[in-house]
Amino acid sequence: MSTANMPRVYDQNNNLLGILHLATSVGYRQVNNDLWTATFTLPADDSKNEYCKPFNYIEIFDEGRRIELFRIIGQNLTRNTRGFIVYECEQVVATLLDDVLFQFHQIGNIGVFTTAVINYILSFQTVRNWRLGRCDFRHQFLYKWESVNLLAALFSVPQPFGDEWHFTYDTTVYPWVINLVRAETELSCEVRYGKNMQGIERQIDATNLITRIMPLGHGEGDNQLTIESVNNGRNFLEADTVGIWGRKATIWTDRRFEDAANMMATAAAILDRLKNPWICYTVTSIDLFKRTKQDFDMFTEGRIVRVIDKLDGINVDTRIVEISKPDVTKADITVVIENQDRNIAGSIAALQERARINDTYAQGAETLLTIPFTDNAEASFPAIFEFYIPPNMVNINEAILRVQLLPFRAFSRAIQGGGGTTQSTTAGGGTTATSTSGGGTTQSTTAGGGTTRSTTAGGGTTRSTTAGGGTTATSTSGGGTTQSTTAGGGTTATSTSGGGGSTTSQSGGGGSVSSGSNNADHGSQGATQGPVPDMTGSPTALEPQHIHDAWHTHLVNVGTHTHTVNIPAHSHNFTIDAHSHRVTIESHSHSVTIPPHQHNVTIDPHSHSVTIDPHSHSVTIDPHSHSVTIPPHQHNVTIEPHSHQITLPDHTHQIEFGIFQGTRAQSISVRVDGNLMPIPPDLNEINIIPFLRRGGGGRIIRGAWHQLEIVPDRLTRISAHLFIRFFTNARGGGNF
Repeated sequence: MSTANMPRVYDQNNNLLGILHLATSVGYRQVNNDLWTATFTLPADDSKNEYCKPFNYIEIFDEGRRIELFRIIGQNLTRNTRGFIVYECEQVVATLLDDVLFQFHQIGNIGVFTTAVINYILSFQTVRNWRLGRCDFRHQFLYKWESVNLLAALFSVPQPFGDEWHFTYDTTVYPWVINLVRAETELSCEVRYGKNMQGIERQIDATNLITRIMPLGHGEGDNQLTIESVNNGRNFLEADTVGIWGRKATIWTDRRFEDAANMMATAAAILDRLKNPWICYTVTSIDLFKRTKQDFDMFTEGRIVRVIDKLDGINVDTRIVEISKPDVTKADITVVIENQDRNIAGSIAALQERARINDTYAQGAETLLTIPFTDNAEASFPAIFEFYIPPNMVNINEAILRVQLLPFRAFSRAIQGGGGTTQSTTAGGGTTATSTSGGGTTQSTTAGGGTTRSTTAGGGTTRSTTAGGGTTATSTSGGGTTQSTTAGGGTTATSTSGGGGSTTSQSGGGGSVSSGSNNADHGSQGATQGPVPDMTGSPTALEPQHIHDAWHTHLVNVGTHTHTVNIPAHSHNFTIDAHSHRVTIESHSHSVTIPPHQHNVTIDPHSHSVTIDPHSHSVTIDPHSHSVTIPPHQHNVTIEPHSHQITLPDHTHQIEFGIFQGTRAQSISVRVDGNLMPIPPDLNEINIIPFLRRGGGGRIIRGAWHQLEIVPDRLTRISAHLFIRFFTNARGGGNF
């Protein structure tokens, strides 16, 4: 064997351990979209057998062309004259068998494309050996797996595709790369009798031919998934070859499918593969590529090959599904071509069995659920309750509402409360006019008198504003005798001489005036001019009227004496020239008797200036009473903006417990998820399914809360029951 064909062995960290120079019978088998295998043989005494441990990697070549990287999974020792060990290998994509999607997983649907689905699967690798490279598809199918290995999940991704697809791998880099590409549709190689064909075998099998398929998915009985909702009401698909082969119907059941669109796409792909009889050609050929190195002479799984055999009338273009070469040192090669891929499902099942993982899919059961609801309500406060539809509710068969209207119900008549302090909000003031009220006389109670002494007050000067004069008549008062206090004498100078005039006194009643005894001399009076009349004569010599006609001086010496004067009622006329007086009054006192009389005083407009020295008052009030007469009147009151603070002491109220009924509504309106629905008169058997909120595909939204709103026309009590019949599976929750 040339060095170019010698296998190379690596450890699990991709470190080269050695080249297997003594390897023989190096062969391989390539299967389209399936797991490849390889074999090689080493002498039992080859020291490099120690490198060939399980799960170490083997790189296989064919005339210098790298076939693929495999991993060792088994060995068979054979010994006769010499001992040989035969090693069995599988493509390294089998490392995805080492990890699983444990329990239930779901991904895909609208907005989640094929790339995201594959990356989701690869994310569960314990050791990240693989990454996604090229992906030619952007489908949005929904995928669900339950306890499967990663390779089975990966191979299931393109199953619903209507397009031809092909997995390719690049293990020359690390992490290794997986590509999901569109399969070739152009002719790329040829097997021709007389050229490279050594033998041909053809098989035709119509056992599995179908022209109509009726898919069934998750569930059972009336709740089993069909494709009617996504296939215009038809539960089947029909092939375009029904006119050739007739109607060959089959029921295809795969309970892993819970989405009708995904199931229909997969069923269409199956129908396309089985609409014609299965034809398989097994061709034994010579590998001309070893000599020509021409791409047209190279056989690779997945390529389109033309098979020409004129002797048997064979001229077909179909896909290579398998290539087998038992020894890379020889030119013999076996090419298997088929018009349909019939082994992929079986291969996946075999992989699952190897991994000892059971294909267990939970089914579910029909469930009946009644949800009661009771509450008081009115037009402004409707009765609202919500109910949940879980994501694993596969089918909803019925949703029926029943409503009863009852009298409003309360359970007490008072509440208990403690006191506290309440600060009112500030209120604007205003003017309030009281209504007119009648006056009246109020007699106050007799009050005892007393003496009140005011505090000493500082004096001051007060000037009154100019006031108009007027005439005031005092009320008649009883006369009496007033004894003035003794006053010191003094000299008083009158103002400068003013113009004289005539004064006529009013007639006044006469009377007697008796001066008190006075031992002091009255002094003298004098004037600067005029003769001095003779005062020695008898008093009777004095005339009633005496006119001074000149300046004069009087000298009077009055000894101790008394006078009694009787003055009849009279009047005086005086003419006084302009003059001034200087009067000296010695200390003396007066005793005056005033008979009962009254005064008329005329006051001209004037003003006052009063100076009050600091002083105090002492007032004595005799016991007395008051009588007040209030005439009919009204009041105007102006209240400024203000606020009130009220303090309530702690207190409690007695509560009366019981059931007390009120009004009952006559009609209601009902909204389901905001959709107004018609109501039958008896409020019974109301189907709410048409009004529940829906998502893509027109299906009622799962994994969400839905709302019922009942609005009565008046205060009432609502009693409602919602009955739901549905089919669910046992996924999505815990195990508590």
